[in-house]
Amino acid sequence: MRVPPNPAVAAEIVLPPTAARVDIPADPPSEPVEHVGEQVSAVQAVRATNANAFSPAFASDGTAIFFHTGGDRDARSAIEVATAGSQIGGDLGVMTIVDDGSHNYHAQPSPDGRFVAFDSDRDGERGIYVANRDGSQVRRVSGPGYAAVPTWSRNNEWLAYIRSEADKPSVWNLWVQPAAGGSARRVTNYRYGQTWAASWFPDDRRIAYSHEDTLMVMDLQTGEATRYQTPVKGQLVRTPAVSPDGTKIIFQVFRHGAWLLDLADGSMQRVLTDPTAEEFAWAPDGRRVAFHSRRDGQWGIYLLLPS
Repeated sequence: MRVPPNPAVAAEIVLPPTAARVDIPADPPSEPVEHVGEQVSAVQAVRATNANAFSPAFASDGTAIFFHTGGDRDARSAIEVATAGSQIGGDLGVMTIVDDGSHNYHAQPSPDGRFVAFDSDRDGERGIYVANRDGSQVRRVSGPGYAAVPTWSRNNEWLAYIRSEADKPSVWNLWVQPAAGGSARRVTNYRYGQTWAASWFPDDRRIAYSHEDTLMVMDLQTGEATRYQTPVKGQLVRTPAVSPDGTKIIFQVFRHGAWLLDLADGSMQRVLTDPTAEEFAWAPDGRRVAFHSRRDGQWGIYLLLPS
C-alpha cells in the first residue's frame, strides 16, 4: 500500500480460472513498463483529469469502485467513487465524496453499503475515520496515535488497521476493533518492520496480512497462523487480498509483480509482471481484481483480464 501521486482510475480484472506513510525504498519507474509473459492482461478502468488514482475498493454490489486521488507529495487528496449502471466497465461517472483539504487515503466501503472507512490526517496525525457512504458525518474511530489502511470484516462488525508503535514509529502492527465503537485489540506484536493491511476471509474469523517477506493467514480466535514465504527470495510481500470464496490470495512481491496463492495446495504463480502493481481488490463476483499501477506512466486504476 503506498500513498503516491495518483491518476483517478478504476479497473476490471479477470484472473485465471483454476490476488501514506509507507516506507518505499525507491519509486517504481515513471515511464511506461513492458509486461512480457503475463498470464492476464490489464485494462484501465477510470481516469480523472490531471490527477492520479490509488487504492481501489469495490462496493459490495460490484457497481462502484472507491479510490483516492493525490499522494503524499500532494497538498491534499480526496476520496472519490466511480459508478456504472450494472457493472464496472465502459463509461464511469466519478464523484468526489470527501475533500476537505487534508490527506484522505485508502477508502473502504462497508459490506452493507452504508459507510466508508478511510485514513486521514485531518486532525493532525493520521487516523481511521468512518463516514456515511456519501461522505457526510465523518468521525474518527481509532484512538490516539498513527493508524492507517482500514478494512472491514465481511459481516460489517469489525475494522482492522495498522498502527505504529509509540516508541518506534516506523514499526507497524495490526489491530482490530468493533466498527460500531469500542476498544481496539492488538493482533500482532512485531518489534521491527511493517505489517501491510489485513484482508478478511468469508468466515470473519481469519485474516491475511503480510510482514516483511512473509504472507500470513491468522485465525483471530486462536491466534494460530500459517506462514507463506515470498516466492522471490529476499523480496518484500505486500497488500494481500483474499478472494470472495476464501480459496486464493493475490498479493504483491515488491518490484516483482502480482502473485496468486492457491490455499488448497500452497502453490504460487505470478499473474502480472508489472513491477508497479499493488493494492489489489477483488470484485464480489471473484472474477475481477482492481489495482493501482504506473504501468502507463501515470498512476491509475486497472482491472485484470485474461490474456
